[in-house]
Amino acid sequence: MLNALNEPVAIFLTIMSVILIAPLLSKRVHLPGIVGLILGGLLVGPHMLGILNMTPTIELLGTVGLVYLMFSAGLEINLKQFVRVRNKAMSFGVLTFLIPQVVTTLIGHAFGLNWMSSILLGATFASHTLIAYPILSRLGVVRNEAIAVVVGATVFTDVAALLVLAVIANMATTGSLTPLALIKLVIFTIIYAGVILQGLPRLGKLFFHRFNGRDIEFQFVLVALFVAAVTAEVIGMHAIVGAFLAGLAINATLPEHSAVKGQVLFLGNSFFIPMFMIYVGMIINPAAFIETQRTLSIGLTMTTTVYVTKFVAAWITSRIYNFGRNELLVFWGLSQAQAAATIATILVGVELKLFDMTIFNGAILSVLFTSITSPILVERFGRQIKMPPPAIEQKPVFDRILIPLANPETQEYLITLASLLCNSYGGGTLLPLNVAQEVNGEVRGLAEQKQLLGRVTDILEDPDTRIEPIYRIGRSIGSAILRASIETDSSLIVMGWQGETSIQGRIFGTVLDHVFWGAKIPVFVARIKTPINSMKRILFVTPNGSLQSYQIDETLMVILNITQALNVPLYILTAMIYEGVIREFLQTSETEVSFSISTVSGIVSEQVQSLATVSDLIIVPTAGSRLRFTSSLGHIPEQLADAVDSSIIVIHW
Repeated sequence: MLNALNEPVAIFLTIMSVILIAPLLSKRVHLPGIVGLILGGLLVGPHMLGILNMTPTIELLGTVGLVYLMFSAGLEINLKQFVRVRNKAMSFGVLTFLIPQVVTTLIGHAFGLNWMSSILLGATFASHTLIAYPILSRLGVVRNEAIAVVVGATVFTDVAALLVLAVIANMATTGSLTPLALIKLVIFTIIYAGVILQGLPRLGKLFFHRFNGRDIEFQFVLVALFVAAVTAEVIGMHAIVGAFLAGLAINATLPEHSAVKGQVLFLGNSFFIPMFMIYVGMIINPAAFIETQRTLSIGLTMTTTVYVTKFVAAWITSRIYNFGRNELLVFWGLSQAQAAATIATILVGVELKLFDMTIFNGAILSVLFTSITSPILVERFGRQIKMPPPAIEQKPVFDRILIPLANPETQEYLITLASLLCNSYGGGTLLPLNVAQEVNGEVRGLAEQKQLLGRVTDILEDPDTRIEPIYRIGRSIGSAILRASIETDSSLIVMGWQGETSIQGRIFGTVLDHVFWGAKIPVFVARIKTPINSMKRILFVTPNGSLQSYQIDETLMVILNITQALNVPLYILTAMIYEGVIREFLQTSETEVSFSISTVSGIVSEQVQSLATVSDLIIVPTAGSRLRFTSSLGHIPEQLADAVDSSIIVIHW
């Protein structure tokens, strides 16, 4: 055994080296990174090489990592997918939770645990972690209904396990739990969950409306996380319950591809969560597997129990809902992995002195086994799952978005929206364009052009967005934009609008009108007045004659993509002639978007004005010639721009 490090810099270097090297070595032998991190912590910990001791600093980082782990679990859960298949997901969730819960509780009691500890042990192995989900994403089968059922069931098992933990933790700290105390805890839990899940998104939207900027938004998310965690402890629950609920709430607050959400997950995945896994590895005493037969016996028994009970739950569900053999085995593979909630719960059980170290070491052995077998099963049988062809082919409207800019700093919201739409396509490209105008043989603004477009990257602060700046010189700005759209193979033009008409007889103004009517690709003319993260609803308005019948499906697909990208509900105000077609499309598209539909009654602009709020994004479509635009929309865009403070987009096909 080596001498333990005492210098802070050396300790931090050791931790970061394990975080860097352990997952890389794991991938070389086809193991999940979590396994490598736990083994890395075991190697450098006090029970093996002794490079790191269990100091208060290590314990602090491990505790923060535990809270962050459960927060990330909530942040990455797709609640909309759960709602879409809620009946089947609830059925599988109940089965895959109750069967392991009951069987493991009885086994725990047989190993000599009291009933309280046995029940918590059952909840520990009743949950599961979707560590193999990225494999299915890579295989392109996540839209399969069976996959959605397992993902939805994860919500139930995690919540149920944490509720059991909340009750047991309260009993362990108070010494007993009377019926009155149980009722009080349940009431407090319901109120607390309601405040977090309903209040935090509203508070977040309000905060993001008043304050914006990546740093401020990121700090708000972290403060919200730890406020929720501390509040959970105050009412008698464990901090990880609050962290999980905070993750669900923030998930409902931020857009799907928000840069802030990416930054939060990046911080957790790159440091805090790996630090927690190292902390877990440092606690493990490998000698216990040799010195005491009980540890090995518990580990193998728990592992076998997980495999058998999770398979039984998957088999029953597949029989009830007629899923095939491949779906059954993917069910089993996904739901058997014990990681996030398992490690968190078992560690809390040790802290509460409900479990001794033999139980902890045995549980970690089960985590290691299932974390290895789960990806193997999912990889093998996920490849054999057949995906039905999509009902409607998604058009690559957001593949290459050209966004002409005069001053990026005053068009920050527009740039952020265009970036989200690029990312919603699955890795589109943002093409910021500036045109240096040539007047009487003299080029104006050429020196500032490169510096101006360079600010786009600083504004977005999102390394995942592909950006290709476009530099042009032209006598006519409108003509230069149109030529650039052809030369860059753009799929969409997004242009800013102040909400005013600059020249009488024109709809938007000289340059906008030139592009709006001259482009061969779709054009978005957008007045964005509020930060994207503060938007609460899409208000889609389709007056009579605004669309031709063959354009409705394509337009609705784009609207659904925008709504999903912003992670907000959709309200449709439509002429009666379109209502049936729109309703049928939405019902058959199996969309996860929450929507409602109303028909236009009276003057469109007045009805929209009565509905719209400052946090709405109003979208109005149009197609065809200027004459058709005038006959169908008239002056609706200008009227809305004058009457409401909402953001507005006019789409032209």
